[in-house]
Amino acid sequence: MSKIKKSEILFLYESSYNIPNGDPFTGEQRYDEETKKILVSDVRMKRYVRDYLLDKDKDIYVVNDKSFAEGKESGSASRIKSLQNKFETELKIEKEKIEAENKKNKTKLKFSPAMFVMKKCVDVRLFGGIATGKGDAINLTGAVQFSLLNPSLNKSTLRMHQNTTVFSSSAEKGQGSIGTTTLVPYAVNQIHGWVNSKVAENTGMCNNDLKLMYEGLWYGTSGEGSSHSRSKIGQNSLLLLEIVYAENNKKVYSVDKLIKLTPKEGKKDEEIRSMDDYDLDFTKLLEVAKSDKVSKIRYYSELDSINDMFEIDGNFKSKLEKLSFEPNKKTE
Repeated sequence: MSKIKKSEILFLYESSYNIPNGDPFTGEQRYDEETKKILVSDVRMKRYVRDYLLDKDKDIYVVNDKSFAEGKESGSASRIKSLQNKFETELKIEKEKIEAENKKNKTKLKFSPAMFVMKKCVDVRLFGGIATGKGDAINLTGAVQFSLLNPSLNKSTLRMHQNTTVFSSSAEKGQGSIGTTTLVPYAVNQIHGWVNSKVAENTGMCNNDLKLMYEGLWYGTSGEGSSHSRSKIGQNSLLLLEIVYAENNKKVYSVDKLIKLTPKEGKKDEEIRSMDDYDLDFTKLLEVAKSDKVSKIRYYSELDSINDMFEIDGNFKSKLEKLSFEPNKKTE
């Protein structure tokens, strides 16, 4: 099994007349008033991945569905209990194995049932997780992290939208109520992430887990899983990049500034409504490919207009590699 490499991630997807990431308190779209850019949180992106992989019958630790929990315990304790029941046989075997090793070598290795079952879940291996059980508390940092808030590449002006409900607002009223929310006319959302190879050793994350995450990002954001909802319809994945470093101590400055969006025909950012209204400039990104800090730049897109930008000649051509989501398959 090949080792995880230190890398950074850029993921671009478009939003059209929807709410990419509503504030949990107000329900309104997260927005930077100064820069006029749309903001998307790391929690939202991880939710896309988790829900997509859950639909694919992968073991997920952090789930919204209460049917995955057992007992009257709250939060992580009930989820840990359900996982321990599912992996009861494997738990017993592992525990006996460690006890036998302690007896043979006169060691005092500790066995954590919570840690064992948590690492059975792909989202824990990717993003980490916590368990609050008495005497078996876990706080595991994930190998994959995203920026807390990710600004869009373009500016956008929010649009107010009013809608009515069929149900009346009270028993005395005979007609539905009116609600108001704000929508994003159009945004190219850029998500910036990091993959830490050392932390991956602690969580047990492998390259197949990483490919599953990329698959979850791509499809889970553009119509599958929790993106198939009223507030998220209108999203399409555009480009996924994995910038792989040559060494763990190498670093490219401001990876999130490597792609530039330029409106066409004198349009302003706020007037953009589709990909026909702007160009994406990858000049700085391709310059980075020449650096000895970078060993590979893997990319995936289903758009010819974007793929053509990477089909270029040059002595760094060998560093550009098409990304595959299929497990156990080498990239092209």
